[in-house]
Amino acid sequence: MYEVVLINGKDYPVRFGMNSLRLFCKDTGRSLADLDKLGDGISLDDACFLILNGIKDGSRVSGQECSLNVDDVADLLDEDFEALNKVLEVFSEQFSAKFETEGNEKATKNVAKKKK
Repeated sequence: MYEVVLINGKDYPVRFGMNSLRLFCKDTGRSLADLDKLGDGISLDDACFLILNGIKDGSRVSGQECSLNVDDVADLLDEDFEALNKVLEVFSEQFSAKFETEGNEKATKNVAKKKK
C-alpha cells in the first residue's frame, strides 16, 4: 500500500515499507533502532534520502518507474518545501502503523515473553 503525495505539481507514490527503510539505512549508515528518532532534528541529507527511498518504494509497488536521485529530490523540495512535511507525515503514519503492537496478538505475546 502506498500514498500519493503531490510534490511540485506532480503526483508521487510514497511507501515506507521495510524495503524503503532498508534502503534508507543503507544510504545513510543508520540502523533500524535509529528510525524512531528521525523526527528529532532530522538532517536535510536524511530527509532527502528518506523521501527518495519512500518514492522509490512507492513507485516499485505501484508499478511505476522512478529515475530520481537524491539531488533530484533536493531540487523538488527547492520548488515545494512544504512537500517535506507532507512526506514526513506519511512516514510517521506508516512507520508507526508498522511497529504498533496494539491489537496484534502475536506481537503482544512476544513483548510479554521478553519482559519475563
